[in-house]
Amino acid sequence: MKITFVFLFVVIALTSFSLHAENVKAIQQAATEGEARSQYDLAIRYLKGDGVEKHAASAVKWLKKSAGQNFSPAQYKLGILYREGHKVTKDMDQAIEYLTMAANQGNATAQYVLGDVYQQGDGVAKNLTEAREWFELAAGHNVEKAVKALAKIEESDTTTPATVPAVKEKVENKKPTTEPGNKTAQSAYEQGMKYLRGAGVSRNYKTATEWFLQAAEQGHAESQYQLGELSKKGKGAKRNKKLANKWYRAAAKQGHIKAKNRLDGCDFC
Repeated sequence: MKITFVFLFVVIALTSFSLHAENVKAIQQAATEGEARSQYDLAIRYLKGDGVEKHAASAVKWLKKSAGQNFSPAQYKLGILYREGHKVTKDMDQAIEYLTMAANQGNATAQYVLGDVYQQGDGVAKNLTEAREWFELAAGHNVEKAVKALAKIEESDTTTPATVPAVKEKVENKKPTTEPGNKTAQSAYEQGMKYLRGAGVSRNYKTATEWFLQAAEQGHAESQYQLGELSKKGKGAKRNKKLANKWYRAAAKQGHIKAKNRLDGCDFC
């Protein structure tokens, strides 16, 4: 009985090994034929030594092939490897490039990591505005870390202290004007962002839209992009794809990368 059990165990183990080997071979074949998902899977196997011998250079080679076909998990993985200097020489320029590729395709984890990069000033100039934008996108996908990071940023925002009710009420009751020239584009944009995020005021998409419009009409690219976002998502007014594209085009003409991605069909919300 014991011998029979051992025999069965060996047969099952050998069968499992054979199937695993065949699976690896199939992945290698598909990767060689250019299938992005298989290229990514093969890269991960080289990183772990799963069915193949561990080989960092081969892993990076296949990740880059997959990333070159806009496979966001591969782009994200490369971004992390370059950020951490794991298996490759640390290179924040490369890290940000690959993370941005993934984030622009809707990879929520990449969006969160980019937010962290800009919040920490990790290899780039510290930029809380940029950090907020990426955290907001990730939070929109219910990434808990992003939600917490946003809350922490808002708590540390001393520009409009929420602990002073009188100031908050004054700001909330103030109606933004759309008359050109009353506010500089940057000032109007900053007001719009306060209402968009609910920073020191109650969140109000309609009021945010009015402030962004004032700045956008003065040629402020980020405000034009934000108007495109609000119109696309139907925040503050009904969804309006035509209007959204109008503002994306205006921002894209000024070199706004995210607006260009929107026009290219990169839906990451």
